Amino acid sequence: MNLLSIRTYLVAIFLFSGMNLFAQENNFNRFSAEISTGVHVPLAPNDGISRSKYIAFKQFQLAGRYMFTEKFGLKGHYAFNRFANPDDSDMGISMSRIGLEGVANLGRLLNVDYHFRERFGLLLHAGGGITFAQPTSVNGTDHMGNMLLGLTGQLKLNNNFALFGDLSYISSFKQHYAYNGELLSPNFEAVTGSFVNVSIGIMFYLGEENYHADWY
Repeated sequence: MNLLSIRTYLVAIFLFSGMNLFAQENNFNRFSAEISTGVHVPLAPNDGISRSKYIAFKQFQLAGRYMFTEKFGLKGHYAFNRFANPDDSDMGISMSRIGLEGVANLGRLLNVDYHFRERFGLLLHAGGGITFAQPTSVNGTDHMGNMLLGLTGQLKLNNNFALFGDLSYISSFKQHYAYNGELLSPNFEAVTGSFVNVSIGIMFYLGEENYHADWY
């Protein structure tokens, strides 16, 4: 077989595979959007704060997800957290986060019985992004990297909507300001910060097919 024949053969395989993928595209819907809100719990650093006083209903998130298969997908998100000093509401720190995560459908991966999966779901999501923190003690913005890991429980309402609850752990790299908005170190030394989000929200499934990948 000469080089031209090999190339022709490879192109034919590629086109055939692409046609198969395209043909499978309509088996189920792949896109979804979600909005959630809830409470957050600061873990570290705890300099100058009483952790229990900073647990507050001051966070929300918007996200979009695309499932490549019934098991795996990608999710992009924007999230906001506002940590306020309970003794002085003008003091604190606001954190805006953007990021990208991988998503795995644990029900599918663990071969949970379909009669359970047709109504209840469990997603694992993990990834990273950038945090833009605005402490009240300065006019600037503290830029940090972040990583997160979370579990999302789902309750299917119908083919278009699902309720969900989410528990996520977020770790911030090179954090310079405490949750009360004050500088952590006079030498501007950074620490690794972390907090937990406990959220409830709703998912909206997009597409013309009867089922989304979550419930296919």
